[in-house]
Amino acid sequence: MYTKDVSANVPLYGQEMCFWCGASSAQMSRNGYPNVADRLFYTQLDLWNSIQVNNSTAPADAGWATDPHGLQGCLQSAANPAGVHWAEFTDPSRDSLLFSTLYWMNRREFPAPTLVNQGGHWVVIVGWTTDIEPLLGSNPVLQSIHYHDPEPHNVGSDTMMTAAQWYGGPWNGAVMYGGTWLNKYVAIVEPPITKERAHVKQVKRTGTRLLTPAQALAAARRSIEEYQLGRMPKYGLLVQKGVEALTPLLVREEPPIPPIGKGGRSRAPLRATAIPHYYIVPFGVRDERSEGGRPMARICVLVNAYTGAFEEVTAFGQPLKHLTEQEALNVVAAALKIAPARLKQADVTLMFQAGDITHVRTYPFWRVKFGDRTMYVDQLGKLYGKLLPAIPGD
Repeated sequence: MYTKDVSANVPLYGQEMCFWCGASSAQMSRNGYPNVADRLFYTQLDLWNSIQVNNSTAPADAGWATDPHGLQGCLQSAANPAGVHWAEFTDPSRDSLLFSTLYWMNRREFPAPTLVNQGGHWVVIVGWTTDIEPLLGSNPVLQSIHYHDPEPHNVGSDTMMTAAQWYGGPWNGAVMYGGTWLNKYVAIVEPPITKERAHVKQVKRTGTRLLTPAQALAAARRSIEEYQLGRMPKYGLLVQKGVEALTPLLVREEPPIPPIGKGGRSRAPLRATAIPHYYIVPFGVRDERSEGGRPMARICVLVNAYTGAFEEVTAFGQPLKHLTEQEALNVVAAALKIAPARLKQADVTLMFQAGDITHVRTYPFWRVKFGDRTMYVDQLGKLYGKLLPAIPGD
């Protein structure tokens, strides 16, 4: 196996505004150069302003918060040392774009801002493992990928996931928003090459019988041992004394919420039997509690809810608590001005669907169906009356 990891160079910053994932990604990237003397810290406000003057002026691209032109132009204009050249690379083939990202990260050791969730969000790739070194003329098979995510807001998260989950989740489709980048994959890297490709062995993520929470916990513990997660600096807490597993959370996962009109790509709804599910298995420090007495999660291990296969591990920028089902029902009851007991018959599901509410699989939301109403509650207890697509590049 061959591994490239630049995560130690790249600080984790949470996005300070709900639409500043691009500014946060630029902040991490510009302060994460290989040479310490070349690193510069910019505020997200300064970077956001730079992005806006570099964003595309084409009418079809008007809806983007941070588009690829904007992020590339921002980074290229950020007082770079000689020899640094950020380039926008778009390709309808994710295998081609993947190879270029791996190849140039391997050569130059810069992080790579990348669009995920079909154009809805920016993250920064900081590491990966392949079966062979990605050299010209090679065809490496990606094993895992490591990235910094600007969400949750003001916190951020550090995630390492299997290659199959990368293709099945964050990179499960090209940009779905109409305009310059429709049906393309996008990353900001050094000058791209065009012929070679990297590959991913994909896996089935659905099934007929869900694991129990106890089985999910056992699978998470096996993953910690099998993938030696405790030896990785960002996840070393998993094997320290005083760390305990919290209650596993079963999550239903659906594809990103598609844009409404404006030339975006349409998608047929999934059949009910084809919905992936996964378990979040949180780990926290014993006796570390929120103000309300709830246990706090520092690291989450995610496993396939049907097979128990490892999917990803995520460390938060600071300890967070997950909202319980009852807490979500209390939020809905308060909004409806009824007693929580009246919601006993409500259909309640913890789910992840990339969109306006969240882009992070370890930070899902609750869907509550009651009568003819459907409401959604995020992890901070904020109520939503409907699901909206993400602003592209938010």
